[in-house]
Amino acid sequence: MVPKINILMVEDVEFTRDLLRSAIKSCIDDHNIPLDPKFYHSSSGRDVMSSIQHNNIDLVYLDIDLPDTSGIEILKKIKERFNQVQVVMVSGENSSENVMAAIKNGTNGFIVKPFNSARISDSLRNYLKADEKKYQDEDEYE
Repeated sequence: MVPKINILMVEDVEFTRDLLRSAIKSCIDDHNIPLDPKFYHSSSGRDVMSSIQHNNIDLVYLDIDLPDTSGIEILKKIKERFNQVQVVMVSGENSSENVMAAIKNGTNGFIVKPFNSARISDSLRNYLKADEKKYQDEDEYE
């Protein structure tokens, strides 16, 4: 059975969200990644935390540049409150400051626009590895 995954895309540009959704679906299909995604979206940082909680989000693709806040600030909040949720930062630029800030605050990956299918596939495979490890760790404690 293919595991279900709830993905939240936090991106203020609808066209970019659509491209990312299509790229994720293509990567799952083209690279035989065993995931059944359900997508959610937000165009700002305002409702990210409630969306994660109410939609049982597993993986977040988070734009660094949002109109109302910094993606890095949202990343910090996610990791404080929902540490099990994986977060992949998305940016139009891969400045060393952005990358280092994202790593320092616990990102699970970094993707630069325009999207690269290898990077997206890597982020999905990393999710699966971490999810598998989480279940193995739970089995050890039972």
